[in-house]
Amino acid sequence: MSSDAELLRSHLDLALKSLPQAQIRDFGGYAVGKRRKPNVIYPISEKVAKRLFEYMIIKTPRGESASHEGLSGAVAAALQNVSDEMAYRLTSHDFGTWKELCEAIAAFLEGCMVFSKKPYDGSLTARSDFNGWMSHEMIHAGERPKGKWRHSWSERKGDDFVGFHGNRRMGRIFKIDLTQFDGRWFWLLSLEGAERLNWPIAGYEASANSAACRLERIYFAIEAGESRTG
Repeated sequence: MSSDAELLRSHLDLALKSLPQAQIRDFGGYAVGKRRKPNVIYPISEKVAKRLFEYMIIKTPRGESASHEGLSGAVAAALQNVSDEMAYRLTSHDFGTWKELCEAIAAFLEGCMVFSKKPYDGSLTARSDFNGWMSHEMIHAGERPKGKWRHSWSERKGDDFVGFHGNRRMGRIFKIDLTQFDGRWFWLLSLEGAERLNWPIAGYEASANSAACRLERIYFAIEAGESRTG
């Protein structure tokens, strides 16, 4: 499998596994074929399309840039093909079923669009010899944090922030004013008893934005039960 195909499946997997439990339940129902809500497909497809556009270059078979509406519609069409049985299995977070769903959507999308990874943006993140991340784990220039971030101490504004997902604390990012660490933003994950699943719980990036994005990626991966590979 090519690196572009693997990247597509990786981001599909992350997008789908980060869905709220309520959406998963609405999509899968409360028994096989019972109380499913088809209208939830559209917000799910919008979220998946948004993530794919953040990390990949997407074109039509004729080489034109794909539209967000076109990609979202294709994802929705793939989701509409999911059987009642498979949809219900997703509610129990069965690993094999999620993998099967991801592969089915990826194959459907590859039949109508062409996917390739975005080029390296020059940030520290993509330099595996600098801070430990591989090239396919880079933070892209257009990536933005999704959680709520605020100053760690309201009475002291500065280069120190805490991130929240709803009411849950994800972690902290901060900058140290020392010559040897010039230009680096450190991040520290709040695990709250969760297993690491082979992910680091601390590190650094080139900017506050990259540090927040890195921390959130790991937080959501661990929350979804996804181990780091490679």
